[in-house]
Amino acid sequence: MAEGVDFPNVEAVSFVGEESSADVSVYPSGDGHVQQVRDCLTDGRPAVVAGPDAQWTVMQACARSGRSYGFTQNGWTPTDRIAAAVPKQGRLDTHKFVGAELPRDLPWAVSEVLDPQLPDFPEPLDLGVPDGSTTIGRSRIRGVNDVGGFDRWDIVRLAVKVEPAVVSVDMQATIYGGATSKSASSYKPDRVRLVSDVPGNITGISPQNTDLEGLAVETTDSAGSDESFTQYTFTPQKNAELRSFAAWTRTQFQTNDTEPPISYDSNGRFRWRDPQLLEDDTWVHHTPGEAVWYPNR
Repeated sequence: MAEGVDFPNVEAVSFVGEESSADVSVYPSGDGHVQQVRDCLTDGRPAVVAGPDAQWTVMQACARSGRSYGFTQNGWTPTDRIAAAVPKQGRLDTHKFVGAELPRDLPWAVSEVLDPQLPDFPEPLDLGVPDGSTTIGRSRIRGVNDVGGFDRWDIVRLAVKVEPAVVSVDMQATIYGGATSKSASSYKPDRVRLVSDVPGNITGISPQNTDLEGLAVETTDSAGSDESFTQYTFTPQKNAELRSFAAWTRTQFQTNDTEPPISYDSNGRFRWRDPQLLEDDTWVHHTPGEAVWYPNR
């Protein structure tokens, strides 16, 4: 734990004398801590950053790491005060937490970084990735709001041994109802919509319109001269009341430009519903932005 970090409930964690023996290191945000975060990642340990512009600090450390990495959102807001990076198989996986408050939620964020709760997704859906594809990275947005929570992951793979190169974008999202960071909630998970605009010709999408794992899936896509659009909508099947459910998609597109960063615009839209006698109330949380990925070749 670096000096300047306010970590509540310190009796619930164990501190070690040697930083190299720690499971995770936590640093304040800011330019003066970028090198510390970079050194932590180089040593193979997860690094969590807390404070204003936390994602900027993590982005600078990743850029100096010599490993491939990416971010689902290239930007952040003043309230996004916790971010992290985790070394994984020669790359860096990144995390951003939205709706989390400091210092109260820092222990929760650290536990999420060390042990993220990922549902089992069918792999590789019904659309495999090209031979020789390499994983650039995984990037996550974990959020809470007044009615529930959500967890969005983007996983990007690049195949350069085919002509033109193929980028595979997996978007995985889980929506939660019930207890929130503030109180219990009567809102139920109602819909997940995953949208992306990619700079190339789409060569594959999955899943197509179908019923899948108790969910109805609607898929639309369109192609333009410079970019292509995809939209996947997941809703519980009729009369199903779920405390949570997961959505997963794969979109593949061709590109002639594999110089970093590889980017696309995307949004994960999460909707909750509170059944009312006359008219239901809904709550929507968006995660829009430009995703950027930096392959290390």
